[in-house]
Amino acid sequence: MTNALANVGLGVVLLIIGGICTGVQGPMNGRLAISTSGSFSAFLSFALGFWPLLIYFLADTKGGKSVNWPESIKGTPAYAWLGGVFGGIFVLILTLVIHRRGASITNGIIVVTQLIISVIIDQTGSFDVTQRDCTGLRGGGLACMIVGIVLVTLF
Repeated sequence: MTNALANVGLGVVLLIIGGICTGVQGPMNGRLAISTSGSFSAFLSFALGFWPLLIYFLADTKGGKSVNWPESIKGTPAYAWLGGVFGGIFVLILTLVIHRRGASITNGIIVVTQLIISVIIDQTGSFDVTQRDCTGLRGGGLACMIVGIVLVTLF
C-alpha cells in the first residue's frame, strides 16, 4: 500500500475519504455523547477504530515482522510516540463541542487551526517535516481561511 500512495491521484482520493470520515465522525460521536457521555463516546471511537488500524498494520508490516523494532525504538524521538495522545484529546473535545456549536463551525475552526499549526510546523521544520517557508501566497491562503470561518461562524 505504501508504494501505491506514491500515486498522486490515489493519495488525493484517500485524503478526500479521510476528510469525509472526519466530517461525519464528530457529529456521530457527539450524538452518542448525548445518549451516554462524552468520555464514553470518545473511548468507543478509539476502541472501534483500533480494529481497522490493527488489520492494516498487520497487512502492511507482515504481522509486524517487516519492522526492525529495536532499531525503530532507538531511532525514533520520544515525542513521536505520543501522537495518539493528541488524537484522543482531539476526539474528546470534538465529541463535547460539536452538538453545542454545530458541525460547520466546529469543523471549520478545527481545519483553520490545523492549517495554521501546519504552516508553523512547515516554516520551522518541526517534527522532521520538510521545511517550507510561509510565502505571501501561503499567508494569504491562511487569511482567506480565517475570514471564511469567521463568516461561517457569524452567519
